[in-house]
Amino acid sequence: MKRVFASIFFISGTLFSQAQDTLSLAYAIQIGLKNNFDVQIGALNLDIAKNNNNSGQAGLFPSINLTANQPNSIVQRKPANPFAVAGKNVSDNLNGILDVQFTLFDGFAIKLTKARLEKIEELTGGNARFIMENTVQGIILGYYQVLLLKEQLNVLVRNKEFSKERYDYIKLRKELGGAITFDVLQEQNNYLTDSASVLQQEILLKNSVRNLNVLLNENINKTYQLTDPIPFESEQYRYEDLRDKMLSSNTNLKNQYLSQELFRNSTRLAESNYSPTVLLNTGVNGSLDRLNANFRVATGNTIENTFGFVNRNSALPVYNSVNETALTPLTQTGNSYGAFLNFGLRFTLFNGGQIRRTVENARIQETIEQLNTDQLKLVLENDLLASFDLYNLRQQLVQISQVRLQAAELNLSLADERYKNGALSAIDLRIVQDNYQVAALDTYLATFARMSSSVD
Repeated sequence: MKRVFASIFFISGTLFSQAQDTLSLAYAIQIGLKNNFDVQIGALNLDIAKNNNNSGQAGLFPSINLTANQPNSIVQRKPANPFAVAGKNVSDNLNGILDVQFTLFDGFAIKLTKARLEKIEELTGGNARFIMENTVQGIILGYYQVLLLKEQLNVLVRNKEFSKERYDYIKLRKELGGAITFDVLQEQNNYLTDSASVLQQEILLKNSVRNLNVLLNENINKTYQLTDPIPFESEQYRYEDLRDKMLSSNTNLKNQYLSQELFRNSTRLAESNYSPTVLLNTGVNGSLDRLNANFRVATGNTIENTFGFVNRNSALPVYNSVNETALTPLTQTGNSYGAFLNFGLRFTLFNGGQIRRTVENARIQETIEQLNTDQLKLVLENDLLASFDLYNLRQQLVQISQVRLQAAELNLSLADERYKNGALSAIDLRIVQDNYQVAALDTYLATFARMSSSVD
């Protein structure tokens, strides 16, 4: 029944113009759905789920990484290798790799993960709707509770005024010699008792208004003139219709079905670990290199060295001409680049039975969730039947209380006349007055209880 109320106010979507101190039920619901903290948090959680529900989050698209590093070094060399550059070597390099990795096959885990993200978004949306429905229910009950307490306050005020009239009447009779001090004190006590009841009811009403403001996220001390009365009309329900609507529209049950789908998806994901994973890794790499050192560079001069003698005759020397070189500080630069394309296969042959145990546990969790679903359906059906019986009972109690109130009103009117005529004592009149007050309070309470049963 609560879902019916929520659907009505969602579909209507009408925003009535409100005065600053007036509040209709429809407008209160719209304020609450906009400002209520729980509703706002639920909407933000839904935004997170929507952001996560995309193919990239599921792993469909490749991962692309650009890596760059610059190693630098200063080395003082006295090498044994004749081809190495001796002396102080200052080098710096810039290396870069653009790496792209594709998952070609992973046992359909990407597809299952995307389906899981979709179910999570649906479940988060269902939770947000459940919060909104509970908020609507709370606002409806809070709104009518304020009206209930206000109507009960009016009954207590009328009862106090009635006691005040009798108190003034008995004081006048005492002045005229027709009553004694005991009668005056008795009526005074009745009047003070009724005044205290009014004060206590006013506190209850103030707290109820504050609770409504908490639901609406309004100023805690804001007061309203509520324009929609408590509905006294009763609505007839058929249990079969309510049961069919519960099984097809109950948000809590829908969320349970989604949760069951998530556990089924978890089982499929666990089973995907039995399949191999095929990866494709491709990319390019390159580097820029620079070396600053003392290199031997030709000066352009020629140096003649005695190489030997002809027939060992010192008069006939043999000369060898070589180009003169000198150590010169120079900076040498270079580069390299290339590409790569690699395929990879990963297949778990044995890991201590972890995959098997994970799959078995996932299947057990899936069975548990199915049992939770069956249990929830049974609990909801039991609650619906109890609520249906309670609604019918409260409907009968409303009818009884209304008849009782009519009799109490008539009895009070007749008793007041008899009291003024001296045919009824003050104690008996007080009993009749208390009976009227109880009947009036019970009538409003029974009406509110029947209305709350239809909202549950």
